[in-house]
Amino acid sequence: MAARGHKVTIFTAGERWERRREGKVTTVKLRRRFEDPSQHERWFGRRIAPLLLMGRFDAVHSMMPYDALAAVRTRRFAGHRSVYEELGSPIRDFWETLSDGDVRTQLVQEVDVYGCMSNFSLDILKSEWGRNGDLIPGGVRLSEFTPSSSRDPRPTVLFSGALSEIRKGLGLLLAAADLLMERHPDLQLWLSGPGDPDPILAGATPRVRAQATLLPLGDPRELANRYADAWVTALPSVGDSFGMVLIESLASGTPIVVSDDSAPPQLVTPKTGIISRPNDARALAKAIEAGFELAADPSTQDHCREFARQFDWDESIGPLLEKLYRGTP
Repeated sequence: MAARGHKVTIFTAGERWERRREGKVTTVKLRRRFEDPSQHERWFGRRIAPLLLMGRFDAVHSMMPYDALAAVRTRRFAGHRSVYEELGSPIRDFWETLSDGDVRTQLVQEVDVYGCMSNFSLDILKSEWGRNGDLIPGGVRLSEFTPSSSRDPRPTVLFSGALSEIRKGLGLLLAAADLLMERHPDLQLWLSGPGDPDPILAGATPRVRAQATLLPLGDPRELANRYADAWVTALPSVGDSFGMVLIESLASGTPIVVSDDSAPPQLVTPKTGIISRPNDARALAKAIEAGFELAADPSTQDHCREFARQFDWDESIGPLLEKLYRGTP
């Protein structure tokens, strides 16, 4: 937003208090007091309330419930517009299990702009809470992702996500890879993301384990190269509210393979990816095979990039946020 001429202040937390200004962006770090996430979020919400009052901002965009509640409570005096971006899905039954469930419920009723990352999540907001929301998807900069002139010579599947989180589908992918190796004995799996994959890898066949490579997290530029070199990016997850790694893959010109569950199927077109039945290794193997065929089509890179353009920060997300902050249609 600073690149679009706006003054931006970021409130966050760290090991010590710090205030730093670079151009139009001011970053204020509050010294973190609690290690427990729940305690920290409550404390952070209380701590930034007076800062919001003093700052006289036009809009306050919050990612977590307690700081969003602080924005709602202070808007009457400070005059700002409150924007909350739900990073998951507003599922009532799930919220009832959370310590901040009551705060989330209050935000549905009171925040000026309630944003969701996908139409899937917006549909839940409408059906379970009776409120219309606004679509605020994740964004990429296409300029930072460049398609490869030649993919890796071996059939390569990239999995980018939380490696130890069962619902992300790494175990299912490993089972599908074993089936794929009947036709592609040189298949390789690239695994990228946080968490320890060893417990899940232990359940894979020896040949799959032998050809699975755990990639270092690296910097964003290295990740962009991985997307571009892979034949497909496979994320057979369930319950996802968006799929940032899928947009990054498309921005790199690489087709995607997803499970027919939650939001990821909304990121797939016949020219950019394949949708598989969830929790079905054989169906996933077949979908990846179809993804290989897409990757071999020279036009696929352009189709993927063009689809990802709607998530480009400069062309799409920036103007969208400006409208939401101003309250203009």
